[in-house]
Amino acid sequence: MNIRFLEPKSADEWDRYVLQLENYSFVLSDAKFRSWQDCNVKSFRYLIFNNDQFVGIVGGRIDKVKIFGNYLECKHNPMLIPNIDDESKVEILREVFKKLQEIGYSNNCFLIRLSPLIEYDEIYDKVYLEFGAKESPVQPQDALISQYFDTTKDIKELHSEMNKSSRSNVNKLLKDGEYTVKVFTDDFVFPIFKDFYTQTKQYKGYRGKGADNLLKEFKEYLKRDMLYFLVAYYKEEPVTVWQMIRFGKYMHHYQAGSDLKFQEKCTRLLFYKALELCKEIGVETLDLFGGMLPEDIDGENNPWKGVNDFKMSLGGRKVTYMHPRDIPLKRYYSIYLPYARFRVERKGHTVDW
Repeated sequence: MNIRFLEPKSADEWDRYVLQLENYSFVLSDAKFRSWQDCNVKSFRYLIFNNDQFVGIVGGRIDKVKIFGNYLECKHNPMLIPNIDDESKVEILREVFKKLQEIGYSNNCFLIRLSPLIEYDEIYDKVYLEFGAKESPVQPQDALISQYFDTTKDIKELHSEMNKSSRSNVNKLLKDGEYTVKVFTDDFVFPIFKDFYTQTKQYKGYRGKGADNLLKEFKEYLKRDMLYFLVAYYKEEPVTVWQMIRFGKYMHHYQAGSDLKFQEKCTRLLFYKALELCKEIGVETLDLFGGMLPEDIDGENNPWKGVNDFKMSLGGRKVTYMHPRDIPLKRYYSIYLPYARFRVERKGHTVDW
């Protein structure tokens, strides 16, 4: 076995190989990578080959934790192509983790955080253990638990899969005509999104990205015809915006914002129109991109309880990917672990999932 890590020659080459994976998201797209670079985030990505055969991808960025310093984060990866035999998979992952250790040490990182889009894989678990990996002290972030909708189904079937309350709400809004939804694929909506997103962010008190940084990121998706906005209008006035990203077979509902007077008034209608859009453009899966609770957590006091229940009311299938793993690079990781866990649990989230 001869494992090689090659930088892509072009944006198209990178995306073409990513789309050969069984699971992927826009987080692995060239557009997302370019948005990190535009924000001066140190990042890297490699196509993985065994001799001349493509076997997977790995990529990430260098981020920072106050007090503890740099860490290397690989969101939604490393990912390997399907149907690799177990023995080969072990060897490939060993080489991938060694490569990541080299990058981590060269950037003075105290950990490597891995979160591939794998529902469960005993080979990953086996190699994680070999490298001393620990379960990351994080909540289900970055859509590692998400609600997926099979948009190859008939729209009537998708509508029937909603619970009674959601179906009735959609039917009412479709019938009365006071709320309408328009689809945009340009930057016309940028000022509306910025206003509504900022209102929503301040009202809910979450940190999140600043609107201006998001708009910079959106421009990268716009260049590649990946960007969609669904704008809900009440009597011809815009009141809510859903921002969505198409990448390969997936449509991801990434960001949203609303006029505070219309919080959650038409979210179910926007979802229904998102299904229609996916059907129209031939997308196979709509991903509501996170905000979900683990299956075995009642979540009564969890900040995501309301979002989780809303998304589940729409039907679909909850998908839970493997818990992220940290490969420690410095001895003081043992101090960081309980500290990070405490910070997450203090906010009402759980790291046990």
